[in-house]
Amino acid sequence: MIRITGEALQAMIAHAQRDDPNEACGWLAAKDGVVVRAVPLRNVDASPTSYTMDPLEQLTAQKALRTEGLAHAGIYHSHVATEAYPSRRDIAHALAIQELCRVPYWLVTLKDQRPRVRAFTILDGHVREETVDEVAA
Repeated sequence: MIRITGEALQAMIAHAQRDDPNEACGWLAAKDGVVVRAVPLRNVDASPTSYTMDPLEQLTAQKALRTEGLAHAGIYHSHVATEAYPSRRDIAHALAIQELCRVPYWLVTLKDQRPRVRAFTILDGHVREETVDEVAA
């Protein structure tokens, strides 16, 4: 089970809505095992079907999280017209970086103008949905 504050969930959704019609992407940060912050990053692809996180922004985010005593606790991105489930490309991306970064993948869907958020563990190409528990800040 992954615990996340309502504020972090809403921040992911708001970021996805701002970047629509392109995919939004970013990191999640945790304190004491609870995801407390969404860290929006620029999608250098500027595409409705793919994302690449800005490398410089990732370095800046990494330094900021360390300074604030927060842990990198997830990667998120949006699907603007499909369900919140990892695509083949998402799974391939997770497989490519799994030795460097083993964190849950979060997907926000804006399909049918009804935002929904789901979290997944992707390891060795296998996808497992995680239970998400929204907690107070």
